[in-house]
Amino acid sequence: MTGDKAAKTAIAGGATGLLTLRRILLVTGLLLSGAVTWMLLWTGDTYRNFAVETLNNSVGGTVNFFVRSRVAQDYADKVTPIVNEWSRLGSLVKSYQDNDQARMKAELNILSNASQVVQGELVLVETIAYDTDFNQLATSDANLGASVTDDPAVMDYLKTRDKADARKPVTYMWATPAGKPVFSTIVPVGGFRAVGFMEVITDPLPTLAGIGKVLGGNFRILGSDGNVLFESLEDGDASEGGEALAPTADSDAPAEAEAKPAEAAGGTHRATVDISVGNGRGGVWATATFDRDITDFYSQTDDLRTLSIEILVAVLLVGWIAGWILLRTTVFRNLRAFAGAMTSISNGDTNVRLPRVGSDEIGEMRKALVGLREAVRQAMILQNMVENTPTMTALITPEGELTYLNASAQTYVGGDARSVSGDFLKVGAEFQKRLSNPANLPFTEVVQTERDHLELLAAPVRDKDNVLLGTMLAWNVVTEREESRIAVTEMMAEVARVAQSVTEQSEGLLGLARDLTSQSENTVDQSGSALDVSREAASNTQNVATAVEELSSSIAEINRQATEAADVTNRARSEAEESQRNIVSLEKASSEIGSIIDLINDIAHRTKLLSLNATIEAERAGELGRGFAVVANEVKSLADQTASATGQIGDLTTAIQQEVQKAAHSISTVGDVIHQVNDIQSTITHSVDEQRRATSEISENVQRIASGAGSMDQMIRFVNDGAQSTGRSAHDLNTASRELSDMARNLSERMKEFSERMKLT
Repeated sequence: MTGDKAAKTAIAGGATGLLTLRRILLVTGLLLSGAVTWMLLWTGDTYRNFAVETLNNSVGGTVNFFVRSRVAQDYADKVTPIVNEWSRLGSLVKSYQDNDQARMKAELNILSNASQVVQGELVLVETIAYDTDFNQLATSDANLGASVTDDPAVMDYLKTRDKADARKPVTYMWATPAGKPVFSTIVPVGGFRAVGFMEVITDPLPTLAGIGKVLGGNFRILGSDGNVLFESLEDGDASEGGEALAPTADSDAPAEAEAKPAEAAGGTHRATVDISVGNGRGGVWATATFDRDITDFYSQTDDLRTLSIEILVAVLLVGWIAGWILLRTTVFRNLRAFAGAMTSISNGDTNVRLPRVGSDEIGEMRKALVGLREAVRQAMILQNMVENTPTMTALITPEGELTYLNASAQTYVGGDARSVSGDFLKVGAEFQKRLSNPANLPFTEVVQTERDHLELLAAPVRDKDNVLLGTMLAWNVVTEREESRIAVTEMMAEVARVAQSVTEQSEGLLGLARDLTSQSENTVDQSGSALDVSREAASNTQNVATAVEELSSSIAEINRQATEAADVTNRARSEAEESQRNIVSLEKASSEIGSIIDLINDIAHRTKLLSLNATIEAERAGELGRGFAVVANEVKSLADQTASATGQIGDLTTAIQQEVQKAAHSISTVGDVIHQVNDIQSTITHSVDEQRRATSEISENVQRIASGAGSMDQMIRFVNDGAQSTGRSAHDLNTASRELSDMARNLSERMKEFSERMKLT
């Protein structure tokens, strides 16, 4: 590509963008300045809100501590002695002792006229009387309808105290169902020997007077309906009761405080905190609010934020000025120097000097520019090499436009890239179509034009992103080489045909040699197999003769043993018949024993009847027949024993008869088996005699077979020797044929390789 055309392409592709470096730095600086200012304002507001929230949270614990300190300690110390004094009043104790509930109620009502109540030292709400088991006996006319003993945990504790603890007063902070905080003091009635208990419920809120001034804010206690039950203001004024406020959510945690955001009204800022005062048992005694003036705190934070903004503006102004000076002296000056150097490099000046910079991003740019300068130098070297090479080279764009021809190509086509176009090599439309398709690249081809034979190389030219920039077409004139290649190719084809003919004839001869070798090998194998079979037959014949002789001896021995077995079976048959006769006699004897046992049983039965009659007669005779009765009893006893013994003998005899019958049946079966064995033995003796005669005939035939096997072995040896000689001759012929075939095949392959090389060159 020429320098002018490259410059035009660079200018066309390098449109100036909207976002320049100066604009980016300016926008970035403005955004950072705005972000820092916003962060400063946000941090100030967040810190102020956090400080107010922290202060409000600490107020919750402080108020809770002050309230419980005044009520649970100071107020309890004040009320307990008074209630103890009331519990020892004689009339009250007497009403307890008499269990007179009407008098109890009257005495409880009288306490509302006590001097401490009248003078305002105590605010009495209600008094309740209990027996020793804390069963309610009477209440005053106030009839509050609630008691601290309604709490099961409190009641369980009061009932389970030991005597020592029961003599001591206990105090509780609790709230009525309407949300009013009260204070209960429970004391024993009657002194040391308690006859019951009394609960005195009082209002402790007056003792909190002045707490608002102490804490520096307005303190209010609210009922469950939102009405103010008590308030202690920051200026020292306090009152009970008031207008309804917004209800607050109940809380289970007694010391928790919920802070409300500070509200501004007419330039005044106040912070309000909702507080749950605990009763000491994990519950809520009172719901309170506390608000105070935090206008001074807001003024101080506003002044601090204004000062911070002024300092930030000053710092940003100094930073902008310093940054602009530094950028102008360190960045923009170097960028202008880099721009001048790149302009010189684009004009071909690869010896231009680059400015010295540090190791930051500008330094990286200098390294990249050094690489660019070196790349341009290498590109110029390559351009000179391509321009001066004898290989003709052209560059074609993807659109098919010819943009470059080196010197040798211009000489061949007779003009430069601007003066020629289209099919400037006259290679045809089909080649131009292949050249325009990137999928076909790269490829090498030898084509014939009207003038010459050309060896063409087409290769793609791509950038680092693998984007196709154009197609390089290089060619050389190879007319003389192609004509020589054609002549050599024709000669090689003729030689190849001769080699193919030799190969075919050698392969036919090789086939005949293989057939002859195969047949001779089969003959050798078969004669060898026949020789092995003949030898094995002779050996088997000898083995058969030996086996026949051993069989004759075994048969003679079997004949002798069979004769002895026949004698033994005859004797066994005689013994079985004798045993059967003895069993029959034994069976008859056992039957006779049974008859005798029946006779003995009959005699014993009659003896038993006689002894019974004798006993009856002896009883009739009275004292004279007593001795005869003894004898009769003995006779009866003997008769019973005889009957028992004969019964056992009868059972044994029956068992013997059953076993004798089984034995008789078994012996009869044995006799039948012995008869069968005797018959089989006779058959075996006859068969063994026939086997002995057959064995003699087999022995004579085996001797004749052994004589014939020797003659056949000699004949097979002669055939085997002839087959082996034929096999050796066939093997030699096979080897010679294979060598001839290999030589012809190698010649053919060498001719093909030479032809391929000729095509490539």
